[in-house]
Amino acid sequence: MKLTTYNKVRYFQSNLLISHNFFHAFFVKRFKKNEPIELQNQLDITSNIHFSKQVHGNKVIKIKSTSNLRPKTADSLITNEKNHSLWIYTADCIPILIADIKTRNIAACHSGLMGLRKQIISKTLKRLLNIGSKKKNLIIAIGPSIKGANYQVKLKDVDGLIIQITGKRLLNKSIYIAKGNKELIIPLFKKDPMQERLFFDLQAAAILQLYKEGITQSQISLNRLCTYSNPRLFNSYRRDSSNQRQWSCIYS
Repeated sequence: MKLTTYNKVRYFQSNLLISHNFFHAFFVKRFKKNEPIELQNQLDITSNIHFSKQVHGNKVIKIKSTSNLRPKTADSLITNEKNHSLWIYTADCIPILIADIKTRNIAACHSGLMGLRKQIISKTLKRLLNIGSKKKNLIIAIGPSIKGANYQVKLKDVDGLIIQITGKRLLNKSIYIAKGNKELIIPLFKKDPMQERLFFDLQAAAILQLYKEGITQSQISLNRLCTYSNPRLFNSYRRDSSNQRQWSCIYS
């Protein structure tokens, strides 16, 4: 993904989504004018804006109305209507933007560890299928989040998720994700010297869940910048214990 600046607004974009003419943005952190309407105005774009009150759950809402700046309680938004933009906010969790290259359906999904455990990605894909999408036509951009080396978790909190992804209990060796021709290798987890703890990679888990849904590697664009390790670019709850977030959006 490339970092773009327009009218003093900085954001990352996926070449995969750009190549199919989907405007989208993974914004870096901002200290002023950091609401969707303000960001959209600075980008000189118009749309009906929709965002949610995220609760680390698995609720998916279909958008079918004009702009409503009152947040909806959900962790994923989808639409098959034109002139809408879907917005999510994240710090260490994963922002996931999904587009259908045939129907032009779109989705914006927020997923942290709890969302992965509650199958928010799978539920989002199912809802897209319900409004006319086919999995083979989906392209998916995964934005910056905390990387495994900085995300220590209790084994009991990920044991069930590892079983769901791999079909086995905790493995002696992690499974790996290979990304693109550069053969970037991402371990799902690494053992921690502390007993009953692991370093767990949220993005690797999300990609493995997508693979289980039949999504292929060529359909996925990934930004591996770590929110924890890049304080100049991103907010991080684990680093700063702050409630500040950065926005991501996609336009229909």
